[in-house]
Amino acid sequence: MHRMSSAAFTCCAPWLVVAAVSLFAATHDVVAQPLLCAAIRRGETATDVARRITGDASNLWQPWFEIVDPSSSRVVPKTTYDYVRVGWNACVATGWTRNIAPVATRAPSGFDRLRDTYQHASLVLGAAGSNVALWVLLLAFIAVATHNAEHYFDRRKRNIQVMRQFGERFVDEFEQPLVTPGMSSRPVESRLRFAPHAARVDVLLAPGAGHVYPNLRDHKRNVEYDIERVLHLLRDQPFVNARPYMDGKWVVLPFQWTRAISQAGDR
Repeated sequence: MHRMSSAAFTCCAPWLVVAAVSLFAATHDVVAQPLLCAAIRRGETATDVARRITGDASNLWQPWFEIVDPSSSRVVPKTTYDYVRVGWNACVATGWTRNIAPVATRAPSGFDRLRDTYQHASLVLGAAGSNVALWVLLLAFIAVATHNAEHYFDRRKRNIQVMRQFGERFVDEFEQPLVTPGMSSRPVESRLRFAPHAARVDVLLAPGAGHVYPNLRDHKRNVEYDIERVLHLLRDQPFVNARPYMDGKWVVLPFQWTRAISQAGDR
């Protein structure tokens, strides 16, 4: 959700002020007009009584239509029209209705449309009450969560790509001295295992078909030497290794991505 710029607000503020003033003036004029009232009957809704006394249920929202509690002379807010009581009065400002009766066909002006839209939106939002606020908060939460999720998965995808490139380069350099002319298969079987949240990639190595190297049982020193050799060749890469270990047939070489760790610490 975007915030309205100060320039846009400055541009629109006069219209909002005019709309608010017109609404206040309309309410004031209704109170000042003579009223024609009818009591709400048992079982009637606000819509029913508006249809009965005006002929059109949509007049319920007109500024000249009001529901009044006669015991206190209180004008009932339109936002609470869902809860009307028997004996309350539905009233029409007779002078107001005469004033607004069309005497000639006139297309609504831009201000008329703005005023009508403002009135309708105010009534709808007011009728919805706190539910609107809850929906707005929910939609805002969903928008923020979606944005954060997209950012997270994009960053995760980029991190995995960097770690994959490093892992593949490591495997290629590790097995290079083991390749001999005429060899029909690769001398080293390999896999990569990623833990993006921990900025770690594990390079898993095992002897290829017909080979016994690498393994830590019989060739630990050779494996350690080859790790140092390859890391020296890849010294431009921001990865550091931890102690290798065996997992079944696999020699597991854990590598930590130092740049990702420092970036996480900076945030």
